[in-house]
Amino acid sequence: MAVNEFMHPRNRYRQRPNFQQLVKQYPELSDVASVDLAGKVKLDYRNKRAVHLLSKCLLLRDFGLRLELPPDKLVPTLPLRLNYIHWLEDIGTVARWEQERKQPVRGIDIGCGASCIYPLLAVVQSNKRWHMVAIEKAQDSVESAKANVIRNELQSCIEVKSQKLEGSTILLDVLEDFPNERFDFCMCNPPFYDSGAKELKPQDRTGKRREPSNASTGSLEELCTEGGEVKFIGQIIEESLLLKDRIAVYTTMIGHKKSYEEVLSILKHASIHNVTASRFCQGNTTRWAVAWSFDDTVLLSLVPNSHTANGNGHNPSPGKKKPIGKPVACRIFAPDEMDSMQGVRNYLTAQLRSIEIDVRTVLEFGKAEEMVLELTARENTWSHQRRKRRAAHIPSPDKTHVIPSQNGNGTEVCQENNNYKKRPRLEMELSDTCSQQADDRKDEQPFVRAAVHIQQKDDGYYVALQYVAGVAGKDAVNQILQYLKNTIKAKPIPDTTEDGGNEDTKC
Repeated sequence: MAVNEFMHPRNRYRQRPNFQQLVKQYPELSDVASVDLAGKVKLDYRNKRAVHLLSKCLLLRDFGLRLELPPDKLVPTLPLRLNYIHWLEDIGTVARWEQERKQPVRGIDIGCGASCIYPLLAVVQSNKRWHMVAIEKAQDSVESAKANVIRNELQSCIEVKSQKLEGSTILLDVLEDFPNERFDFCMCNPPFYDSGAKELKPQDRTGKRREPSNASTGSLEELCTEGGEVKFIGQIIEESLLLKDRIAVYTTMIGHKKSYEEVLSILKHASIHNVTASRFCQGNTTRWAVAWSFDDTVLLSLVPNSHTANGNGHNPSPGKKKPIGKPVACRIFAPDEMDSMQGVRNYLTAQLRSIEIDVRTVLEFGKAEEMVLELTARENTWSHQRRKRRAAHIPSPDKTHVIPSQNGNGTEVCQENNNYKKRPRLEMELSDTCSQQADDRKDEQPFVRAAVHIQQKDDGYYVALQYVAGVAGKDAVNQILQYLKNTIKAKPIPDTTEDGGNEDTKC
């Protein structure tokens, strides 16, 4: 099944190139092109030379890159590589790589190959704001990668380094050469196959797998590694446990779905929970990707993945499975109750900050028809709000009583008042609240952290909350949404199930 429609929304190759125009621009393609009865120009992707020439022509036309490859080396197909780069851009937006600093974004490509394609694309795509260290073990590939960097005059942005042939590590030895440097990310397109396997073919569980539509290219060391991709990625995970935030975000591509599930299991058993995953769909091929981080300021769950990358809230991935862990959601305003997304954001921000929940904008999609915010609460300030408001009006002539009130900027503060009647249970709650407000709040683990997705639809404005982290768990997210519902008098979203029935999304 062709999956081009599920490509990353910014991938220019969602639309198939016009081969007729391409052949006119690059006549060398005519040697590998054919014309069908309808006069349509086609390329045979089973022809290695055709794949090679097409990649070279597209790189030159679309990115101004000149690429040369030795014989029998892996030919980089561009839609897949560009999907990976765009996913890294999404991660960088959440991690704020290019915000509030002047230094370039620093990345490592593990196994750059003879083409050095990922570093070249990353630098050009970012207008040289990203600088890359490209590492490779095969010496002939190292020389070819360096030649491609020099050919494109990008030596100031890309450093190609040879890994130790006798070395047993992937990242540890390399980072010894950069003792005082912290990298923003690493990326990897590991060898898919186990060198101990009899055939270099993916497992065919049903016996119905079709033959690949593209020619197979690449040398043995590019396609195979001992133990396959799971063992290779497992070693990166082990080394990341030692390196921690020397690299802010670790990422890798995965060739087989079974391997993808095993990698997620390895991360879980290593107690690494700040994780996001995606699918790269292009042509007739699907690949998987996983990223993880030890940096508490990088909330990977906010990264648009295969379920949200198209920005429409639906599952754009092939198949009928729904996304796991659907956020709780509500309609908060009818179309005539708010005039813009900015107004909705400002209203929600004011409501949440009034109960001392920190809010920041993370992403804005398209023409501000969608937004993602992040909320962080250090304590439970949303429960029993009605009870606290009633307590503020109960007289207490005998004893000074501490009550919450609103200051000029909408923030709740603690005040003394001698004219209220004692209410032991409420006084205990309010006293605890005020003492917590005076706390220095240096605890790294928040009470709850959540992503807030705001979307404008034909029938109004919707908000969805998704748990990210925190000791309070997912119940706290439900409670915050309930608080917003009680405050704004919102209505729940009707959810259409796969069998055509309707059920309300529970908050």
